[in-house]
Amino acid sequence: MFKIKNIKVSRVAIALSLLFLCSCSASFTYNNLTWLSSFWVDDYIDLNKQQNQQLKSIINTTQQWHRTTQLPAYKQDILNLKGLFNQQLDYQKLKSQVVLARAHFQNILEHAHIPLAQLGLTLSYAQREELIANIQTQINEEYEEFNELTAQERKSERLERQLDYYKQWLGKLTPVQTQLITQANNAHYDSSLLWHQYKQTRLNAAQQVLLNKALSEAEFVKQLSYVITQREAYMSEELLASNDANLALYVNLLIELNTTLSEQQRESVNNEFDELINTLTDLIED
Repeated sequence: MFKIKNIKVSRVAIALSLLFLCSCSASFTYNNLTWLSSFWVDDYIDLNKQQNQQLKSIINTTQQWHRTTQLPAYKQDILNLKGLFNQQLDYQKLKSQVVLARAHFQNILEHAHIPLAQLGLTLSYAQREELIANIQTQINEEYEEFNELTAQERKSERLERQLDYYKQWLGKLTPVQTQLITQANNAHYDSSLLWHQYKQTRLNAAQQVLLNKALSEAEFVKQLSYVITQREAYMSEELLASNDANLALYVNLLIELNTTLSEQQRESVNNEFDELINTLTDLIED
């Protein structure tokens, strides 16, 4: 019932920052990350042979660190969430655990930002322009997709996704549960435009670093590392506030739903938790 089913384990996308992020829920993707990353990176930039080797080295080193330090932390988070679920839910404890679970991606950035920035340093000016242009195209396409729908259509689509999501965890929803999810969806703040602004602001900051020929190597790595790691620095106050408000809505919805569950639904949720725990155990031991 918590948004951890598709665990963000790790993925490389040299988007401007040469950022790590790969969503996977199966050991095949995780264990073949180095091989698969070449397909993701090709969407953004053409690397030469030496740069590809450098990237693979970064991925291998980071994956080893991630498997031994981060996956056990993910597993512990899910164990903690399962424990909270099987007792009377407390708002503050649940919120703190959800925030902790969502923060793991930052750990990847903190671990890998220097080698990624150093890889960025090897890019030619043409490669840097290519990278920026491809990320800009992606941002523009997302904005166009956003504008294709009205606010009500976006809210309706989100409700459909929300209902499907909770059905995966709970099974058939009762009318009361459907009503609670619908009410939370109606109150949810659509921050899509704010996220678009954030992405554009961060890309602009990266462009200033990548295309600045006057920067020394040390200053280049320092400034690009900042863009990679300091995500919230490029978020508006309005976006940060909407994130907090939506998080509060989400936690409150979990607490309200928890009081409505049948024994069969509780068993379904525990089975989902156990499946996640088993998947992570397999990944850790591979």
